Amino acid sequence: MPRTNTSAKPVRSFRLSQEGVRQLKGLASNMGRSERDVLEVALDRMYREEVRFNRQLREMAGPEDHYQVNKEEKD
Repeated sequence: MPRTNTSAKPVRSFRLSQEGVRQLKGLASNMGRSERDVLEVALDRMYREEVRFNRQLREMAGPEDHYQVNKEEKD
């Protein structure tokens, strides 16, 4: 069956700085992957790090929920 150029994935557009574009092209070239693949890998890695080390994302709580004030300090 022939492959087509269409994809079932939704299309998103982003504006990157010149430095970001340079880094993206460099990573894609070094990894032997497409720029899309590099962005997916980078996003997945960042998400996993946030879930692993940041309870806020894991619990989907607001940032204000993570501040603790001792009762002694209030007075």
